[in-house]
Amino acid sequence: MKSTPSYLRRNVMSFAIASTLFGGVVPAAFGQIEGATIAGKVIQQQTDRKAAGVTVTATDKDRGYSKTTKTRDDGSYVFVGLRPGVYLIKAADNTSAPVALRIGQRATVNITLQAPGDDDIERITVSGVRVESFSGGEVGTNITPEMIARLPQNNRNFLSFADLAPGVQLNTDSQGNVSIRGGAQHQRNVNVFLDGVSQKDYVLKGGVTGQDTSRGNPFPQNAIGEYKVITQNYKAEFDQVGSVAITAVTRSGTNEFEGDVFVDYTDEGLRQAEPNEQDGKTESLTRHTGVLLSGPLLKDTLHFLMSYERKEIKEPVDIPGGAGVNLVTLPADLEALLGSETSGFEEDLFFGKLDWVISDNHELEISAKLRDESDVADFGGANTLSYGVNREVKDHRYHLKHTYHLDHGHNEFRLTYEDASWNPKPYTDDVGVVLQTASRQSILNMGGGRNFQDKGQKGWAVQNDFTWLDIAWRGNHVIKAGIKYKKIVLNTLQQQPYNPQYFYNVEINGAGSFAIDQPYMVEWGVPATNSVGGNVESENTQLGLFIQDDWEATDRLTLNMGVRWDYEQTPGYKNYQTPAELVTALRNWPNLDNANYNIEDYISTGTERSYFKGAWQPRFGFSYLMDDSRSHTLFGGYGRSYDRQQFDFIQLEQSSGSFAQVSYLFSGDPDNPCDSAATNCTNWDPVYLTQPGLDGLLSSIDVKGERFLLHNDLKTPYSDQFSIGIRSNWAEWNTEVSVAHTESKNGFNWLLGNRRPDGQFLADGTTWGQPWAFGVPGWGNLMLSSNDGQTRVNNVFVKIDRPHRDNWGVNLAYTFSDAEENRVFSEVFALDYESVADYGWKKSVGVPQHRVVVSGSYDLPWEMFVAFKYTWASKTTYEYLDCRQGSTACLFDRTAPAQSKYQRFDLSLTKEFGSSYLVNGSKFRIRFDVQNLFNQNNYDNFNLNPDSAEFAMPNAFTSTNGGKRQLKLSAGWSF
Repeated sequence: MKSTPSYLRRNVMSFAIASTLFGGVVPAAFGQIEGATIAGKVIQQQTDRKAAGVTVTATDKDRGYSKTTKTRDDGSYVFVGLRPGVYLIKAADNTSAPVALRIGQRATVNITLQAPGDDDIERITVSGVRVESFSGGEVGTNITPEMIARLPQNNRNFLSFADLAPGVQLNTDSQGNVSIRGGAQHQRNVNVFLDGVSQKDYVLKGGVTGQDTSRGNPFPQNAIGEYKVITQNYKAEFDQVGSVAITAVTRSGTNEFEGDVFVDYTDEGLRQAEPNEQDGKTESLTRHTGVLLSGPLLKDTLHFLMSYERKEIKEPVDIPGGAGVNLVTLPADLEALLGSETSGFEEDLFFGKLDWVISDNHELEISAKLRDESDVADFGGANTLSYGVNREVKDHRYHLKHTYHLDHGHNEFRLTYEDASWNPKPYTDDVGVVLQTASRQSILNMGGGRNFQDKGQKGWAVQNDFTWLDIAWRGNHVIKAGIKYKKIVLNTLQQQPYNPQYFYNVEINGAGSFAIDQPYMVEWGVPATNSVGGNVESENTQLGLFIQDDWEATDRLTLNMGVRWDYEQTPGYKNYQTPAELVTALRNWPNLDNANYNIEDYISTGTERSYFKGAWQPRFGFSYLMDDSRSHTLFGGYGRSYDRQQFDFIQLEQSSGSFAQVSYLFSGDPDNPCDSAATNCTNWDPVYLTQPGLDGLLSSIDVKGERFLLHNDLKTPYSDQFSIGIRSNWAEWNTEVSVAHTESKNGFNWLLGNRRPDGQFLADGTTWGQPWAFGVPGWGNLMLSSNDGQTRVNNVFVKIDRPHRDNWGVNLAYTFSDAEENRVFSEVFALDYESVADYGWKKSVGVPQHRVVVSGSYDLPWEMFVAFKYTWASKTTYEYLDCRQGSTACLFDRTAPAQSKYQRFDLSLTKEFGSSYLVNGSKFRIRFDVQNLFNQNNYDNFNLNPDSAEFAMPNAFTSTNGGKRQLKLSAGWSF
C-alpha cells in the first residue's frame, strides 16, 4: 500500500526496505539541528588487505547529490550534515541497499568487502544497519513525513503533532490560537528551528514569530519535510530555548517533477453544537487551499520547490449588547447593530527554495518565506463590529546557506534576514462612541476602537559552523564549532486609546428614556511632550558561540560534550535614564524608608547597568550499550540553557511615560456631574467632537502617571535539565523509559512598588490588601521588575514506537508530571504581595499529572488508509482567589475541577484514485477527518468563585477546548 501525497511514495517504500535491516541501536548520534549522519566501518574479508583509504560515497537517491570520503586507519568513516532522505552507500564500485534517514538520526552502515569473484569484480556486503534518533540525554520524537500526511488534524499547522513527544502540550484556545508548552514553563520558552535557523520571537510571547494571538499557521505544511521535537537536553547548537526545541527541515525538489493541489473545508453543518449555542448553531466556515510544485532545473544539480497555502475562516460573533441594553429602548438604527457579525480571517503563506550543487565541494541553498494575514476580531458582547480591530501579522524571512565540503570536514555559512510584525489596529478610523445607562451600565460601543499596537523585529544574521570529522584520540571524535552574529531592531508602538472615546449617558433626559445629546466624558491619547509617544525601539546585537564534541570513547560508550555562550546587547535597557523629576520624587518619598527594597537599584543614569556576560551553558550527554546485541542503551545527560528577556516587558520602562490617556468631564449631565473647580472639567461645546477642539484643551502634557522601573541587574531566564533512561529495540518495536528533572529560574514578573507610610506593603494585622492608594506622590503607581519566577518538574517519560511497516504503525507517548511553580506561569504581574516568594510554591496551573498521546495508521484495501490520534489527560489545576475569611484575609488557592480532564479521539480516512488525467501516474484523493469523534466535552473555563454553589463547575454557555465533534472534507490531486 502506498502513502499519499506522491512525494512520500518512494521514500516510504525505501524506508520499509531499509527498516528490515534495523537490528538495534548504535552508540552515538551525530545529527545536527537540521541534518543526519551516516557512519560505520569498512571491514576487509581478507586479513592481508587494509581497510584504510577506501573511498565511500553517499548519494541522495531522489536528488542525485553525492558526498565522498575515505576511511580512517581503523576503517571507519562518517558523513554528517546530510539532508534527511534515502541514501545509497557506495564502496569499491558497489552500492548498498537504500538507507532511510530522518532528521537528527544517525545510521551505522558497516560494509564488508568481499574478495573478487569469477567476474573479477570486488563486491560489498552490508553487515549491519542500525539507526538512532536521539543522542545522549535527548528525549523527544521524530515527526515523519508519513505522520504529517496521514494523522488527523483540522488546522494544517505542522506543529499540531508536537505533542506526540512526551512532556509537550499542544493548546488551542476558543479563538483557534495554537501554542506549545513544554513542562511547566511558558510558551515563550519554546524555540523552533527551520532549516537550522531560529524562528524566535524576541518581542512577544508566542515563542516563535507570528504565533502570539493568531489563528494563522507558521509555515505552509505541504513544504515541511519532517521535524524533530526535543523535550530534554539538546546539544550546544540550540540557542534561546528554555523548554522545548523543535527542529524542522523543508522539502526540496528532486529529479522528478512533482506537484500537489488540495482543498480542505468545514462549516457549521459539519459539526456538533457547542454548549453556548443554546439557540442553534451559528454560521461558521474554515477553508484551506494550496498548491506545491517541485522538480529539477538541472538534473542532479539544481532543484526548485514552490509552495503556497491560503487559510480562510469566517465565524459569527454574537453582539447582544451590554447589561444595560435591557434597561432602555434602542432606536431602530442601533437595534440593527445587535445580532451577529462575521469575524473574518485570511492568511497567505508562500515558500520558495532553490538547491544547487555548484561542484563536488560547494552547495548553495536559497529560500524565502512570506506570511501575511488579516484578522477582524475583538468584537462581540457590547462591542459592535466597527469597534473591533483588524489584526495584521507579517512574517517574512530569507535564508542563504553555502556548504563547503573538505576531505575531513565541512563548513556551513548562513546569511538570514527577517521582518516580522504584529499590528492590531482599529477596524474603523473614527471617534469611539460608548453608550451607557445613568448608572454607567454598558449598552453599546460603536465607531473607532481603542487598540493600536505595532510590535515586531527586523534585522539580519550571519552564522558559520565548521565540523571536523577525522580526529582520532582515544576513540573517534566529531567536533562542531559555530558562531552567530545578529543585528536586530526590536520595536513596540502602543497608543491606547488610539481614537478619542466619547461616553454618553443615554438616560440624560430621565430613566428609561433614550437620547444621544452630549457626552459626559471624553478620553483620548496624547503623546507626552518631548517623548517617544508610545514608540520604543532598540537595536539589539546578539552573539552566540558553541563547540560540541561527539566522542566515541569505546565501542560501547559515547560522550556528547558541548558548551555554548550567548550574549545580547539591548541599548533600550542599558542606556535608559530615569527622568530626573521621578528620581527626585522617589528619593524624597518617606514611604520607602522601611521598604523591603532599595530604590537605588532601579534608578538609572545610563551608567549603572551592564550586559550579562555569564550565559555559559554546559551540555553533557552519554549513551552506553548494555549488551552484545546492541539492543539496549543506557543514556543520560545534563544541560543548562539560557533563554532571553521578552522585549515587550522591558520596553514598558520607556513607553509607560510617553503616551497618556487624558480624560475631561463635561458639565450638563445631572447623573454625571463634574466639579467646575477641577482642572479636567469644562462646559460642553460641540467643538470638542473634533481633534482641534481636543487639542485646545491641552497645549502640552507632562505624564506623571503609573511608571515601570527595571532592576539595574536584570537577570536572564534559564533552565537546568537532567535525565537518565534506557532505550531498547525489540525486533519491530522501540521503547524508551526515562526520568527527568527540570528547574527554570529568573522568570520575569512585575511587582507593585507602592508602600504605606510605615514602609509596609500590607496593613498591620492583615494578610491581604494592596497599597493602591499609596503611590509615588505626584505620579501614581510604581511597578518594579523581578526575576524571581521559578518552576520545577519531575517527569517520567515513556515512549513505545512501532514504525509503519507491513501496513501498520503505532506510537505512544506517556508523561507523568510532578510540577510546581511559585507564580502562575502565565501571569507577568505579581501585584498581590511584596515579593514573588510570598505566593509560595504550588502545583503548576495547566499541567496534568498524567498525559497519554497515542497515534497510528493502518493500510486498508483498495488504496485506502486510516489514521488516528488519541489524547487523554488527567485533571488540571486552576488558581482562584478565596476571600471567604474577609476582604483583608484573602488568599490564593488552587483546585483541580473534576471536569477538567481531557479526552479526544481524532480519525482520518483517505481514499486514492489512480489516474492518467493530464499526468500519467497521478492520483486523486478524498479524505475525511473527524475531530473529537466521541463528542467529548473538554472544558477549560470554570466557575472559580468559592462562594458559588457552582464552584469548580464549567461556566455556563462556554465553548469547549478544541471544539465538539467536527467533520472536515478534503480533496487533492498529486502527480
